[in-house]
Amino acid sequence: MARKSHSLWTVIVVSALALGGCAAVPLPVPSETPSASPAAVQLDCGLVLPVELAASALGLPIGTLFDPAAGDKSAGQPNTGAVMTAMFETAVVAGGLVSCAYSAPDNGSGAQSDDGSRRLPNVTVRLLPNSAEEFALIEPDIDDGLSGLAPVAVGDTAFVACHPPEHDSCRVEMLVGTTWVEASVTPRPQDEAFLAFARALALAVQSAAPITPAASPKEVSCDTLLDPSDLSDAVGIANSESTDYGSFPSREAGIGTVADRRAGLIRCGWLSSDPGGPSNDVLATILPNSHAAWAAALPDKVNSSTDFAPVTGLGDEAYAGCGQDTCEVAILSGDIWIDLQNHAQPMGDLEGASSLAATVLANYLANR
Repeated sequence: MARKSHSLWTVIVVSALALGGCAAVPLPVPSETPSASPAAVQLDCGLVLPVELAASALGLPIGTLFDPAAGDKSAGQPNTGAVMTAMFETAVVAGGLVSCAYSAPDNGSGAQSDDGSRRLPNVTVRLLPNSAEEFALIEPDIDDGLSGLAPVAVGDTAFVACHPPEHDSCRVEMLVGTTWVEASVTPRPQDEAFLAFARALALAVQSAAPITPAASPKEVSCDTLLDPSDLSDAVGIANSESTDYGSFPSREAGIGTVADRRAGLIRCGWLSSDPGGPSNDVLATILPNSHAAWAAALPDKVNSSTDFAPVTGLGDEAYAGCGQDTCEVAILSGDIWIDLQNHAQPMGDLEGASSLAATVLANYLANR
């Protein structure tokens, strides 16, 4: 069933992409829209981004494409965000986000990055079902943080950009039924070819079976996790103010932020409100239902610049350490994963960070 569905619209889009280089040729429009049924296929990468479609979008042979997610995640320069990255990756999946991508070796046509390397040809698609309300709250038009996107007749509502600030690529943000779809192709294809690609995605999403939304954990406010006296006593941040970095809606919110919030991910920051105050801040990330994810990405095993070591007296398991100007504490308590960082010059305060992490855990459990 799935293979037959794939081949039907793949033939349509390959024909459309072949015509896309000539703006005077109208794009093919399907005569009918597939409707979801109990026998409809699952909304997954096999449906929305088969390798044939990715190869057509890039104009490259199928055999040259590979899945970038299959690469070595431990490669690259160690960084202070490695633990948080593992938490974010867990959260978006738990929140229902479907992420699909294909890349190809450098074909010499992509724009160069700041470090002189060339961006690989790449197709990415991200989908989040049951997101009509969130999409409407931050429609990615010219008035929000996703500046430069213009309305286009794709799906039910869509916005597209094939120019700066999209660099050497085209991107579409669209709503298909109640599913939020975000897709991009690099290097920049012909505009009409990209629209044909976006329409193929919309048809695939329309053909998928409906997904019942899962209940989200209760949201906990950043203000309930730490108060100014906690921060002043532990790490010397006076007159602190909290910021919810995962707030929604916001100018910077997008499809990933919605998935994060559905999974219960919280990202809170605190710094002094005094003008000219010291360079000192605290960042806490919390993710519920993450016992298995913790075991798969232990803090001392990820590619972190923090020199982690096991510690006792914090939750069920904990690791702590410092690196560069940051001290960091990661805790697993039941199914709650907490990561807390203290950034300061010239070095964060490990003892203070440990105290704050314990307070964050206690207050989160009291308010969840």
